[in-house]
Amino acid sequence: MHPVSDPSDQPSGRPGGPAAAPTHWEADVVLRDGGLARVRPITPDDADRLVAFYAGVSDQSKYFRFFAPHPRLSDRDVRHFTHHDYVNRVGLAALVRDEFIATVRFDRIDRAGQPSGSGTDAEVAFLVQDAHQGRGVASALLEHIAAVARERGIRRFVAEVLPDNRKMGKVFTDAGYTQRRSFTEGVLRFELDLEPTEESLAVMRSREHRAEARSTARLLAPGSVAVVGAGRNPNSVGRSVLRNLAQADSPAGCTR
Repeated sequence: MHPVSDPSDQPSGRPGGPAAAPTHWEADVVLRDGGLARVRPITPDDADRLVAFYAGVSDQSKYFRFFAPHPRLSDRDVRHFTHHDYVNRVGLAALVRDEFIATVRFDRIDRAGQPSGSGTDAEVAFLVQDAHQGRGVASALLEHIAAVARERGIRRFVAEVLPDNRKMGKVFTDAGYTQRRSFTEGVLRFELDLEPTEESLAVMRSREHRAEARSTARLLAPGSVAVVGAGRNPNSVGRSVLRNLAQADSPAGCTR
């Protein structure tokens, strides 16, 4: 996924300073293997965490993210990826023991693919540390960034994926959203409508059930204790995901 440039890189949420990260976007998630991660917005205070995270990502994963060799983040990169207005530009991170293991971001764009303050499309991009790939981190982040995007009036995600990046392609394909795929100039383009569907809700429910089952197995294992919760804030993204799952279990809760 190509980075979306922002000439000013100035957050617009609060004149004279960085925008405040919405705390209700924070949530605990159970991963595919039963492990626990914290999802929250990326803030300017995360510069060192981002640099350390990126240093632990393989050259191949960096290439898949930027479509070119990108061995290290410049100071401008770090600022761009840690400063957001949380309206048109949003970044979330998954953390374990207060360290980044994955990031996802969206940039609002117009139909021509240019940065926009009023469009309903957004370009989305992920990066997962190699040691944590295959744990369902990207799938969990997609659910959360989609909920955030809907809250901000985004109706569609656009993503470009290299054909060799099969793991990321599978995340989009298996998400259950109404989607269109095309192949142009050696790049797969995904367009995902973010309105929940019966299939996307079923995918969320299935992932939660599998993860909770494995979390319970860990809980019952000797010497292993885990406490899992979606947070106390009723307006949190985690609570929103749980409400979607509850709707999926209700006969009247699934509409296309």
